[in-house]
Amino acid sequence: MNIQGITQALVTLNDYPRDKYNVLIPVSTMQVMNDLQKIIVNQVQLDPDPKGADIYLEKSSGKYAITKVGGMKLSAAANISVVSTEKVMTDGCKRCVEMARATGKAQSCGTCPHRQDLATTVSIRVPEPGGGFRIISATREINCEIEKSAMTDAQYKRFYPHRAAIAESKAFMRAIRAALGLAAVYTLEEIKRPFIIAHVVPNLDAPEIRAAVAQGYLQSMGLLFERPAAAALPGREAVPAEHLTDDAPLALEAPDFPEEPAEPAGIEDYAIPADGPPLECADCGKDITQKVFDYSANKYGRPLCFVCQNREKQNGRR
Repeated sequence: MNIQGITQALVTLNDYPRDKYNVLIPVSTMQVMNDLQKIIVNQVQLDPDPKGADIYLEKSSGKYAITKVGGMKLSAAANISVVSTEKVMTDGCKRCVEMARATGKAQSCGTCPHRQDLATTVSIRVPEPGGGFRIISATREINCEIEKSAMTDAQYKRFYPHRAAIAESKAFMRAIRAALGLAAVYTLEEIKRPFIIAHVVPNLDAPEIRAAVAQGYLQSMGLLFERPAAAALPGREAVPAEHLTDDAPLALEAPDFPEEPAEPAGIEDYAIPADGPPLECADCGKDITQKVFDYSANKYGRPLCFVCQNREKQNGRR
């Protein structure tokens, strides 16, 4: 795009006053870097009805926050895509891991008040004005103890099964707010204003971009309608596509697979001996290994499985 085109684009972008529009990106300073790019300005109108799907009332502030549905509309207008969504370790679990590393003793999860907590990290891909993309990640943790203290029993029962989806939605919105400069909450009057999102896209009027798009289109059509060559198997060369016919099936040779790796040293200590009857727990009759047999017989006076050993500990019989 020439200098005149850039000036026209900037003038157009400056036609959105802040008192009438929610300008999410300082578009007045955006400009294309070369003829291969152009600026796209999108307007998104969210549903201002609090009973709709785009916003909800944030009780602590008395204002309105944007839901994941509304965030998806804004992200689509900004050409933002989700890269990954994954569950991660909570802060409570991280502290236990660090304690276990320092003391060499694993912590018990069964009685931990945070065992039902969870955390989710969402990563999104955001287009850069100068070309390319950047990755923004955000994490949201659900602390069940804190959530329960702020809810009635009926509310918590409805909340608990959906806490993973709630954590994902809130992590996504954190990432979107960081990428677009969204506020945490808006007044209803502000929600009624259109959201303005500007971003740089390839300029399809440029001959180089048209050629690249056409080449990509032809390649994708080739993958759909051309018959590819057979993939090479171990011990056999690939067969050209022209040698394949519907009435001449391939006679594949058996490939030579590598041998299975040998078991590591010391694995026999944990295996049930094969040269005799299986060893059993004296209380429940469950099969146990030789190592467990020797340990429990020495400590408790009779062979016990792990479950029965824990029961002995809880009963105080050492």
